[in-house]
Amino acid sequence: MSPFLTNCTCRHRYQRDCPGRCVILISLLLAGCSGSNSTQQVEGDAQAAAPPPPRAALVRVSPVRFEQIAPRLVAVGTVRPRRVSIVASAADGIVDEFPLEKGIFVKEKSVLSRLRTLSTDLALDEQRALLTEREAMYQQTLKPRKEDVDEAKALQMVTQASLENAQRRFAELKSLVERGATNQSAVDDAADLLVEARNRALATKAIAARVASGTREEEKLQAKARLEAQQKHVAWLEAEKEKRVTRAPFDGFIVSEETYPGQWLSKGDPVVTMAMLDEVDVEVPVDQSFISQIALGTSVRLMVSGTPDSSTEDGRWTGTISSIVPRSEWESGSRSFPVIVRVTNRMNGTPHAPMPTLREGMMAEVEFFGAPLQAKMVPKDSLVRTSRGTFVFAVNSQEEGQPLNVRRVLVEPGIAEEGEVQVTTDELLPDTLVVTEGAERLRPFQTVSIIEEAAE
Repeated sequence: MSPFLTNCTCRHRYQRDCPGRCVILISLLLAGCSGSNSTQQVEGDAQAAAPPPPRAALVRVSPVRFEQIAPRLVAVGTVRPRRVSIVASAADGIVDEFPLEKGIFVKEKSVLSRLRTLSTDLALDEQRALLTEREAMYQQTLKPRKEDVDEAKALQMVTQASLENAQRRFAELKSLVERGATNQSAVDDAADLLVEARNRALATKAIAARVASGTREEEKLQAKARLEAQQKHVAWLEAEKEKRVTRAPFDGFIVSEETYPGQWLSKGDPVVTMAMLDEVDVEVPVDQSFISQIALGTSVRLMVSGTPDSSTEDGRWTGTISSIVPRSEWESGSRSFPVIVRVTNRMNGTPHAPMPTLREGMMAEVEFFGAPLQAKMVPKDSLVRTSRGTFVFAVNSQEEGQPLNVRRVLVEPGIAEEGEVQVTTDELLPDTLVVTEGAERLRPFQTVSIIEEAAE
């Protein structure tokens, strides 16, 4: 403050008109100084009104790398028996025998259950007796008996002798008539007897020939047809009896009991459920993004928790891809396709009571490898996932005198491998720097400052 003003204030402190005079003096002093300081004051106000430049965001970066990778997928599957069968009864009846229990290993054709067969046995005995009769009748038609042939020949000889005797008697009477020693009626009677003897000789000759040749072919065919029909009927009854015995369709384990002795079973009712475990199938759901990398017949490695393969050092099992189901459960929202991996199981115990190492329902981790390919790899931490897609922030080339800034690049993630992930885009070139730390808070074309690893 001016000394004059100070003195004025002190000198006229108690005067009535001092305030007015002080105001006049201050106005004159300010008016004299305004001419020299007006330009500086305007510039200072403009600088105060301008916003300060934004601070650069601190980020860490990593270069984009092009390298050859082998696509790898680890998926969780479920161990299932290669073959499961619900063994059913083939006939109606009451269970008479049910000798086995759940968990027992059975050989193929072993008896699982037996129904009562009393009525079937009685009918079978009756038809077997009738079959014996039909067989004897058919054998009888195949060739004549020697006794019948001898009888026919003897009868033929008798009639031949009678024919010769009639011929001789007719000749004698005919000569007597010529000499007048007998009448004509005796000759006529002899002629009739000769004709009768001749016809009888012809008949016995035909009979002898027929007996010697055997039964007629038509009769043989009829007897054979009756025999075959009876044989088939007996075979049908035996098959019906066999239906009442349920047998194991293959070597396997009984995993469920469905009936008990004394229970009535209708045709088609289940008896037991069996599982074949000498080979098992591991069903693995594989996402559609990797399914093209899987080929039939490829060998894969599996890890079953708590159940290692004792023949390998790392305990992993080896399997072969046996089938790929070309249908997903898309109706329920799944885009995974079942891949069946067949594994040879290992049996412990004895041949009559084996115990499988891999069992139904176990969980297995299956490792798949695809064909090697050239891939564009970025760190997983560089991916920013939003509702509009997946992005990375790439550092733009720095122009002279300008700060570093970033741009947002839309990418499609692919195969992940050891902290890196494959991305598909044409905007990223080799050695392009992408933000790995701090990308979540960035905006397109925002200035950044790279944190040097050495400084850290």
